[in-house]
Amino acid sequence: MNTNSSLIKFAKFFLYLVPFSVLIVLPNNLFPFIGGKYYFFRIVVSLALGCVLLYWGIEDEENKLYFEIKQIFKKPLVIAVSLFVLIYVLASIFAYDPWAAFWSNFERQEGGFQMIHYWLFFILTVLLFKNLSDWTKMFWISIFSAIGVIFYGIFSAAFLPGFFGPYNSLIKESSIPGFFEALFNKDVRFQGSLGNSAYVAPYLMFIMFYSLFLWFTNKPGLNLKSLFYILLILFFGLFFVLSQTRGAFLGIIAAIIVFFIYLIFSDKKLKKIGIIGIVLFIILLGLAFYFRDSSFVKNLPGGRFLKIGLKEETAQTRFWTWQSAWRGFLERPILGWGQENFSAVFDKYFDIRHYNPENQGSQTWFDRAHSVVFDYLAETGILGLLSYIGIFATFLFFFFKYLKNENKNNFKFFNNLQLALMISIMIGYFVQNLIIFEVLPMYLNFFLCLGFFAVFLNFESKNNNLSIKK
Repeated sequence: MNTNSSLIKFAKFFLYLVPFSVLIVLPNNLFPFIGGKYYFFRIVVSLALGCVLLYWGIEDEENKLYFEIKQIFKKPLVIAVSLFVLIYVLASIFAYDPWAAFWSNFERQEGGFQMIHYWLFFILTVLLFKNLSDWTKMFWISIFSAIGVIFYGIFSAAFLPGFFGPYNSLIKESSIPGFFEALFNKDVRFQGSLGNSAYVAPYLMFIMFYSLFLWFTNKPGLNLKSLFYILLILFFGLFFVLSQTRGAFLGIIAAIIVFFIYLIFSDKKLKKIGIIGIVLFIILLGLAFYFRDSSFVKNLPGGRFLKIGLKEETAQTRFWTWQSAWRGFLERPILGWGQENFSAVFDKYFDIRHYNPENQGSQTWFDRAHSVVFDYLAETGILGLLSYIGIFATFLFFFFKYLKNENKNNFKFFNNLQLALMISIMIGYFVQNLIIFEVLPMYLNFFLCLGFFAVFLNFESKNNNLSIKK
């Protein structure tokens, strides 16, 4: 493939636009925080695909692209992702309501059609981003997009016209709350330009991964560059906390623990840092939970993180919904009910505990199980769930195979800090997904990371044709 071709450059340009999807808000749309993001994402992915197909048909006289495509489909992670997408689409075709499963609806915009676009985005990144400089650029674009997401939320807290968000509920008849009073109000969860606070923290998990990965490209030292990255990560961490998403909090705990454990067992020089880090983290976490009932902790914006327990109302409503999802799975166990058909499961196996005699409403939506395990189990059956878990299993298998080959060939693409981040983000993301569902801001970055891992974690020797040039 001729990387100097104008068509290939245009294709890569359109892929670089994908992270900006999260910034699109259409005030006049029925669902202003949803529709525009999906329309933009599909358009730029389709334009990238169109450029590649034009290149193939017009400029690729030796048909090199065909052979490159054949090569990428030999990558185990590409096979695993493609198998999952295939089953996902089949589940939508054989769904309880195939139309809803494939095309979705205005409120969610997920479904077989959207999943095909995620897959195309994944395949195109694997095909076109051959060296680390391509991925570095994509990570930086994602970081700048995240800054835009946050500033949208900041502007909405400042009550600027056109930047509507959750803070309008604070306005009383006679007064508008101050900026900091609104932004740091513990009863209001930050949602940025994503329209739902539950999406912000999982999204920022990936952004912090990109930031740390870029910082760890060289060993961090005490300099202005390191100070910049530290401030950047603290900035994202602040709004991670302000979103007050407990599922992502559990995910980040798992990611941090995995990160330090990896350092302990992978690098003698970093072993002490790993041990000290995990001990301090556990102590701080233990103190936070010990004092979680104190008035000081309760009044902190992130105090909601520590209200974790099986008896919590949101936990209870999830358990009831998961029981309904399980019963729905038993009725259609192979390919499930199809995407956007969970409401049929919820209605058929409705648990009356969602509404008590005091008419206290449920906090769980009827169209999602609020767990990827039970969502995929009910909507795509056992095949869908196993293929989804298979993505993570394939990553882990080839991650450790990469480490074995790396030691065998004495050739390193990445240092141990970067490798620790890779396994941490995948474990952390899977853990947080156990009690939340996936949408574009998360799917987009999930498939982006999978593309990155598929490119760089599948080499056999130092003669591999990949480039690590920066």
